[in-house]
Amino acid sequence: MSKYIVLDIVFYGSSLNYDQGSGNLQELKKITKWDGKQYSLVSRYALRYSLLKTGEQLGLWNVAPGDILDRSRGEGEGKTVIQPSIKSLLSGEILKYPDFDFFGYLITGTTPQNSREAPVKISHAVSMTPYNYDSHFAGNLDLARRMVEAGKAEKMDPNLFTVEEHLTYYIYTVVIDVDRIGKSEIYLAKKSGNKWEVDVEWDTSKKINIKKAEKKEIKGEYTDFSEDIDVTYTFLNETIHKFEQNLKNLKDTRKEKIKNLIRAILNLNRDIKARKEVLHPKLLIMGLYEGNYQTFKDRIRLTNSYEEIYEEEKVSNEKEGKVKIIRRVIKLNKPIFEIVGSIGCNNWNNKKQPSTINEGEILGQDTKQGIIDNFLENNKTGVWIYRSPEIKVRLIDNGEVRNSDNENDTPKEI
Repeated sequence: MSKYIVLDIVFYGSSLNYDQGSGNLQELKKITKWDGKQYSLVSRYALRYSLLKTGEQLGLWNVAPGDILDRSRGEGEGKTVIQPSIKSLLSGEILKYPDFDFFGYLITGTTPQNSREAPVKISHAVSMTPYNYDSHFAGNLDLARRMVEAGKAEKMDPNLFTVEEHLTYYIYTVVIDVDRIGKSEIYLAKKSGNKWEVDVEWDTSKKINIKKAEKKEIKGEYTDFSEDIDVTYTFLNETIHKFEQNLKNLKDTRKEKIKNLIRAILNLNRDIKARKEVLHPKLLIMGLYEGNYQTFKDRIRLTNSYEEIYEEEKVSNEKEGKVKIIRRVIKLNKPIFEIVGSIGCNNWNNKKQPSTINEGEILGQDTKQGIIDNFLENNKTGVWIYRSPEIKVRLIDNGEVRNSDNENDTPKEI
């Protein structure tokens, strides 16, 4: 059965994705939910960009360089589309880069067109609280003053603008189709007159490597198979041929790539408007599945709860022979995330709170195997819940609060 890794993630951030805007208004991306309220949104494209950049900054991978990209003719006169080059597609080099191995591609210049559905799917991140139209007014006043002082302007004329702001928790989901990482299928026409023609000997039993590969002429260009790729050819019919590309040492390479991907998610950052926003998970539900999989994103809700702490202080007055008792009640406002329904969690059975996020436990440390290793090598499935220390989590199962560290907790209506 196919293996899937599903990560439901809650993070905390401020103003992470802006729309095109109008005039001097910089608008946040927003979406209207079923309750009729607007919520700020971080698109999956923005998350993907930040994920690729984070992994590159951490030294986990190299993103695709510009020299393996081409512009293909798009719809409309003079329009082009940036795509991976056909040379990188046929050589298998395209699989080396997370841009295309994780997130797929479309190449329109071949016959037939070649596309690859993303093995790693990311949802939009949507705020867990409505947007209340907070904003701030700004301008480059200091630069305008300097121009006046330098005699280059007669009056102060700063560029004024309004920026929308929203500081809150966001939630999104990542689904990793394990068995499709590091491999792809390509279909090409071998019919006279087609735009793209590959001249090779098609043999269903033949494994091709760099030492045995014959050069293939493709519209005047020559390319070899990458030395990191195994290729198997299949003759489908007189017109269409298929060849499967796999990264060499696929099992080990795939595990390393998946662990690097999860490591980048656990350390995700986003650079926006001269800010570095830390998008590390505050709540993480990690599901490891064979066959069907599920997500708990729609079962997670944020509540606003006060925690009361009682303090007593005794003050003695020796002259009067009296003891004064001062009682204080301190109310702490803490975010509590409720998960509705039974989960069957591997690491949160009798504990009051889930474990804090531990990268070493998830991905392994030194010679010790992690949860992901046991899943990929030993098929150990299950669900694990982790949290950041500053939040609390409680499970509401059949209308009753479970796994709570407050005996006075009462269930909310489900």
